[in-house]
Amino acid sequence: MTGAVIWGVMSCFRPGDDVVRTAGAAFAQLSGLVVVDDGSGPDAAGPLSALHELGAHVLRQDVNAGIGAALNRGVAEAFARGAEFVVTLDQDSSLPEDAVRRLHETHAQASVALSPGAVVPEYFADVRQAREEIAPGVHGTANVIQSGMLIPREVWESLGGFREDFFIDLVDTEYEFRLTRAGRPIIAAPGLKMGHRLGTALERRLFGRRFGIPGLLPDEVTVSTPFRYYYRRRNRIVLNREYAGTFRARILRDTILDHLHFVNVLQLAKPRRSLRRLLREGRRAGRSGRMGRMPQELMDLAAGIVWAAPRVADPAPPGTEYP
Repeated sequence: MTGAVIWGVMSCFRPGDDVVRTAGAAFAQLSGLVVVDDGSGPDAAGPLSALHELGAHVLRQDVNAGIGAALNRGVAEAFARGAEFVVTLDQDSSLPEDAVRRLHETHAQASVALSPGAVVPEYFADVRQAREEIAPGVHGTANVIQSGMLIPREVWESLGGFREDFFIDLVDTEYEFRLTRAGRPIIAAPGLKMGHRLGTALERRLFGRRFGIPGLLPDEVTVSTPFRYYYRRRNRIVLNREYAGTFRARILRDTILDHLHFVNVLQLAKPRRSLRRLLREGRRAGRSGRMGRMPQELMDLAAGIVWAAPRVADPAPPGTEYP
């Protein structure tokens, strides 16, 4: 525990019983914890009651409004209860022991040389978020994930919260761009690793056999739940339109990688025409500025998509730190 008042804010959607263990590990490091259930309905009553008994302040939303709206509501509640900082969390991320103290210490040390907007772990699962050194001993970041992000109250009040109209996907990237453009970079807590499982890993197949090119093309591809490809396509277009003038090289690179990924997942989707339509409708929505939750018709379409490739065996549970 640090000397600062630091609250956690966890967004949940249809949580399982394991959320209590995840929240308990985080709670021990925090001054308080707000859990926002994003419209899970009555089936979530058991886990949410257990979180309340743990001591969390549980807020329930009547409808599924998206991760940005859930986090914003929880952060507002934490600051109303006296928090000086918040740490945002997902229900399926594991906060390592002593992580909150290290995030706060990184913020304090970096504040001598610059004005950090937020602090994230150096690693999110096996993905390194840290990039080049931007001040002596301080590393900037790119492609950050909001889970495990320490945000000071004054940054939130001056630059606002997460974009609710994005609903899900690229919500954290937009926040990263906004803070960086305002001269408040997100920095990395060295050596800290956030435990998380990144989507579902499927075998890359060619003519019915597993295929890859060592050092160039992995023999597996990580896929999201099908409905998220609508949001990813739409929000990429909106993000590019709003930030291309500031982050041109980064946006070009990420857009190319997204398109390559879409090509990959189209080969794995069944029926393929359904995913193709989701991507097409996401593109149309992005170009016309239709934001918020996707139409129910498309949600129903996405529910019928399956991934027609063998699943890669789950790895051992992730560790908490790299050496």
